[in-house]
Amino acid sequence: MSGFLAVQFFLVILSFILNSLMQAVITRGLITAHEGRHPTLGQCLSEGLRFTIPIVFLTILWWFGLVLGLLLLVIPGLMLICMWSVATPALVEERTGIINAFDRSQQLTKGHRWKIFGLLLVVLITYYLITAVFALIGFTTGEVSFFSERESGSALALIATAISGLAFGLLWATIQPSLFVELRDAQEGGGAGELAEVFS
Repeated sequence: MSGFLAVQFFLVILSFILNSLMQAVITRGLITAHEGRHPTLGQCLSEGLRFTIPIVFLTILWWFGLVLGLLLLVIPGLMLICMWSVATPALVEERTGIINAFDRSQQLTKGHRWKIFGLLLVVLITYYLITAVFALIGFTTGEVSFFSERESGSALALIATAISGLAFGLLWATIQPSLFVELRDAQEGGGAGELAEVFS
């Protein structure tokens, strides 16, 4: 059991770092492409490595604020999710620094937070559908329950958690920079029409 917990802890840390790298790489690539340039994998990786550690710290602060908001009242926590939904792209694209990235995200999301909330609901539903698929796989392969003690200690649980987490991370890492670009265009000129397409 102790060995299994150690492996789980290592996988969580590794996943956290890789997700941060993935967010930085995808953000840099998508925003560069939006600007009409053709980003190379090397350029995106270089930028990604540069911002991986800052994104790790930003994510820690993001979760700390979110948990605090949810503990106080659920609604403030949900609003914080919407307010800070483009903090990572702001950090990568505008070099705002970790703290200022939250302020920049709050500025860009003003007036659009209920629409962002609806978009987040779609993302979360997608994630839980992916999780349900793996739960069904676990059930059909002889496990009584995907969330049972037996399942939680199996290799299938680790693989399922890793794949569903990667799928969710990839989906959100793609949505964030796209949302950032459209919000910035809408708030600062030129893209109000395009923003509606994000929420359609």
